[in-house]
Amino acid sequence: MSNARIRRIATLAGALFMTGCAPPPAASEPQARPTLAVDQVAGVWAVSEVGGGARCQLSLSNLIIDGVRPVLAERCNLAAAMEAKSWRATVDGFELLTIDGNAVMAFRRTGEDAFEEVGRRYLMTRAPIS
Repeated sequence: MSNARIRRIATLAGALFMTGCAPPPAASEPQARPTLAVDQVAGVWAVSEVGGGARCQLSLSNLIIDGVRPVLAERCNLAAAMEAKSWRATVDGFELLTIDGNAVMAFRRTGEDAFEEVGRRYLMTRAPIS
């Protein structure tokens, strides 16, 4: 066996040993949490005000077009939703964004096909396919 090969094996073994001996991160250290998967958010949604009243249908694209995931609000009387031009996933839901990238509404996941607006004023469920 050549010296170069022995050195490579020793280096790899040392790296594996050191990785196994590294202490786990402290609980106080921030841990990166992944955002919600795009396919869990993208699609057509029915948004309704908790006490009735305002209603909206939102289409959240799973494709990135011109650097954003577009939003289309239809049959909508929610000013904030009408202002939204794109969306982005968050750790526990998603945000609707203006053309400038500012969040106008934020939703958190409450079930497999259900979200609630962070202010608890609106509920969102998958729109029935027609």
